[in-house]
Amino acid sequence: MKDILRLGLILLGFGIMSALLLGLTYQVTLEPITQSRALADQQNQQLVSPEADAFVPVEESVLAGIRETNPGILEIAEAQTSGQTIGYVAKSAINGFGGQMEVMVGVDRSGKVTGIRLGNHAETPGLGDNASKPEFYEQFPGLDIISGIGVNKNEPGPNEIQAITGATVTSRAVTDAVNALKAVVEEVAR
Repeated sequence: MKDILRLGLILLGFGIMSALLLGLTYQVTLEPITQSRALADQQNQQLVSPEADAFVPVEESVLAGIRETNPGILEIAEAQTSGQTIGYVAKSAINGFGGQMEVMVGVDRSGKVTGIRLGNHAETPGLGDNASKPEFYEQFPGLDIISGIGVNKNEPGPNEIQAITGATVTSRAVTDAVNALKAVVEEVAR
């Protein structure tokens, strides 16, 4: 009986020490991870709206109104050059084939895509994760979100992109995230 109690207490001690070390590791790494994500977001903003020299977050009330119809939109910022709004940048979380994906999209004031980039995702390597390659995301600049961007498995027509072979769900999810910016352009540009 004493052996069982002693072993139980030893196991409890190891469990408590492990939990404390895990909590300490989390606290120590939380700030660097947060800073790294913020830096990646800033770099992606510049990549999707290269002509902008500043990104000003929209008011929370405007963001809340847009989220009512587009709950996947996480952040919206005005892309500005010399204090003048030249477009918008939005970060969205959408469901792809492998789970949630983060997509950063830039559009000009007329609704033309200026660029897109994928952030965190768990898409299948060699299939869905091809959405993070230039061959896929370079199809979007110049397309019009006001008219709606389509996805075609074969040869894309006007205002369409070609789906990634074997990853149509991912292609449609990314395109839906881009098309969601129509509400941003219409709401914020008023």
